[in-house]
Amino acid sequence: MNFRSFLVLMSLATAGAWIAWTLVLHGVDPTQAGFLGFLLFYGALSISLFGTFSVLGVLVRLWRYKDTIAQRVTVDASRQAFLFTCLCLVSLCLFSQGWFRWWTMLLCVLIVGLLELITQSRRHGH
Repeated sequence: MNFRSFLVLMSLATAGAWIAWTLVLHGVDPTQAGFLGFLLFYGALSISLFGTFSVLGVLVRLWRYKDTIAQRVTVDASRQAFLFTCLCLVSLCLFSQGWFRWWTMLLCVLIVGLLELITQSRRHGH
């Protein structure tokens, strides 16, 4: 599979995930669905966010740095998309529990930033 096919397939899968999340959002009653409804909501949302952040990250990097290797760009964009998706989902969970405050969000951002810094320093150290 070449890089262009990967981007097209990833974009189509992401669009499908957004459609699935919209169907869950409008078709599932959270008071009746129980755990399965929340699992579908957060699962579809996480796939949608990850796909969106990955594709956008790859496209921005390729547009900005024209001489880079596509595989390295994809790995970096996917890792950062995963971290940002986790940050968004943790924010939603904190908000749903009433624990979303500026200092909890700052702590989450610092943790994600440290994870990214550790990953970057280990990659450049080898």
